[in-house]
Amino acid sequence: MPGLLLRDMNMPQLQKAFPSQSSLGVLKESFPLREGRRWAWLAAALVFLGSSAGVVVYGLYLANLGWKRYGAAVATESLFWPVITTAGLLLLSLIFAGIAYANWVKAIMLCQNGFAYKDRRGLHPWRWRDVTSLRMAVTRHDIFGLHTGTTHVYTVENSSGNRLVLNDGFGRVEELARVIEENTFPLLFEQAIQQFNFAKNLNFGPIMVNKTGIQVGRKSFSWGEIQQVSVHQGILKVSEKRGGWLSGASAATAAIPNLRVLLSIVGQVVKVKAE
Repeated sequence: MPGLLLRDMNMPQLQKAFPSQSSLGVLKESFPLREGRRWAWLAAALVFLGSSAGVVVYGLYLANLGWKRYGAAVATESLFWPVITTAGLLLLSLIFAGIAYANWVKAIMLCQNGFAYKDRRGLHPWRWRDVTSLRMAVTRHDIFGLHTGTTHVYTVENSSGNRLVLNDGFGRVEELARVIEENTFPLLFEQAIQQFNFAKNLNFGPIMVNKTGIQVGRKSFSWGEIQQVSVHQGILKVSEKRGGWLSGASAATAAIPNLRVLLSIVGQVVKVKAE
């Protein structure tokens, strides 16, 4: 598998836990959730827990003060809002602790024949041949012309209808998505080109292609009308030879499954210019 290195220091332990997924082949690499993300959830739980303890102490102080000055009735009233606040903080603490617990072991484990998604319920295999769709949403963030970061969201679907969303919560998620694409592209392209050659319609989200042309949304173009298909800054654009302000059509690449497959098929017929 291109581009994979055994970087995880816990690989021996992971390999021992992996025999049940032997059909995926040899375990190559693990992509766990970012450590900072996991500790952040736990830290939030501890902060809310500590805050609830502080509210309890403050409430007892108010109750004691009210008891000494005005008697039991005032002391009971003084505890009402501290009790409500403490209950809310404890609930938030439990929620974040639950999130930390559920996500602590989450990881993607790459193998020769696919990958496995690991969570508290166990290992969930995804074989390369079963993957039917990969959508990529990469968004660059700029403030006053200064680059402030990039977010990555990759959605993988298989033939059973299962969907897996991979985002920046996982370490090196861009590399992970690249490896998934490298291994699924040959299989998906072979299936698509066979259907294309048999004059079948190929659907790529908002785009449909066949031997006669391409449809983007509700606008259809024959191959002879198209000057080029381009991808720039997350937008796929179909440009017509006749030009003009209202010519052509466009669609966001984030909504297009298997974009590389689509561009490879279109490139067999017309010029493709992609970033």
